[in-house]
Amino acid sequence: MLRYLLTYHRTASLVALTLLIIMGVDVSHALAVSTTDVIEAFKYTYGATELAYLASEEIVMWNILTRRQAPLGGRGQFIIPFRTRNAGVFVGHAEGGAKTTRRAQPDTAEATFALQEFHGVVDISWKMLQDMRNSEYAFEKGLDFVEKAQRTRVFRLLNAEVLGYGRGELGILPAADDDTVISVRALPLAERGMIIDLMDASDDSTLLLDGVTITGVDAANRTITTGSTPTGTAAGDYYTVADTVTASASLHMAGLGAWISASNPAACVGNLGGIDRSAVGNEFWQATVLNNSGTNRPFTEDLGLQLLDTIRERGGMPPTDLISNLKILRRYHADLREDVYYAMSGQPGVISGGTGRDEKAMRKGGKDGGQGKTPYTFSGLDWAAEPYMDANRMWAINRENLWIGHGENELPAPLSEVFDNLVSFFTSTANTTFEIVSYYQGEVICDNPMGQGMISDISES
Repeated sequence: MLRYLLTYHRTASLVALTLLIIMGVDVSHALAVSTTDVIEAFKYTYGATELAYLASEEIVMWNILTRRQAPLGGRGQFIIPFRTRNAGVFVGHAEGGAKTTRRAQPDTAEATFALQEFHGVVDISWKMLQDMRNSEYAFEKGLDFVEKAQRTRVFRLLNAEVLGYGRGELGILPAADDDTVISVRALPLAERGMIIDLMDASDDSTLLLDGVTITGVDAANRTITTGSTPTGTAAGDYYTVADTVTASASLHMAGLGAWISASNPAACVGNLGGIDRSAVGNEFWQATVLNNSGTNRPFTEDLGLQLLDTIRERGGMPPTDLISNLKILRRYHADLREDVYYAMSGQPGVISGGTGRDEKAMRKGGKDGGQGKTPYTFSGLDWAAEPYMDANRMWAINRENLWIGHGENELPAPLSEVFDNLVSFFTSTANTTFEIVSYYQGEVICDNPMGQGMISDISES
């Protein structure tokens, strides 16, 4: 019966097979299936529903922004017109007096965007593919292999695209660090086995490390290890995927770090939408930023209200969400408990879970769609936790004005799906392997930067 399901009802069969394996049923007799069946199983792992689930487990900001995804037509070009100056005058006059001769004319601007192309490649050996036809263990591990490749490689890199400053930063140095084990200032978006460059941030051209392989990542201590030692590093230098950044171009999305800023991104990224933020009259293209000249200070209620009020005063839409990393949340939790202890002159009761916090409310994927839900709110706004977000800052965003524009496929998809099976799911290589090649076009787009804001220079736990 299981053989029949594998052959004629392949999507349902994967669920049935998984359940039987969990129940401890010996299904090895049913796994003498054809290579076509195994390929269909891989296609299921690459299916839109499964990819959406994997994304919800790995990417917080991606899920917050995907609520406003908009397919872009043509050659992936998108134009947003803006009114930068209103028309008309309104003046007082004496009874029977003359009309004013003054006139004020409107003015407009256009922001233009093009989607960034991406492709992914996963190798599958001939032996692995053949063994999956006959072995329960090989079948299970083979599918797990592809799932892990999607989760911790493809989607983690997409997370870097969304969170970055336009250069796909996987880790940014807080200070000079000429060593094989280098500290970065936030949770690294890198993993063991990635091939990366360490770029000099002063020119986005000098390769401090060129095409080296990561041999270790220490999440707790925020370090990345390679087998090479750079020289001449400085604060702000960054890791990125090898061969994707030069002085003249960056093959990355313009991430939220670039959008939630009052300054233009690096020259290799280019002006967002082709609009120069530094030009007089282009303040409408600047986000609201509250900094402290590089000196960290604790997040306070007053500071948070300043950000929300300033966004309103500048004419931006009120924010819908606050986002920070986990260290800032821990510091906020500790300060909150101290304030309540002082006010009550004794040990406070439940504050987001009392001593500690309610970890069930710290959701990652699944139940809340992977939007980093936490027990914390501020001025009625949900406060989300994005573990990989850059250090010492908090973002206030409006979901209506930020979204991910994409091509025909909403998520990276295999070429066979994108081009209607004109290309094989498995493609041959010069080695005894097959490749699964996926394709994606996307860009982070904003039509109201004034509705986004940031508090920088915030002390962490």
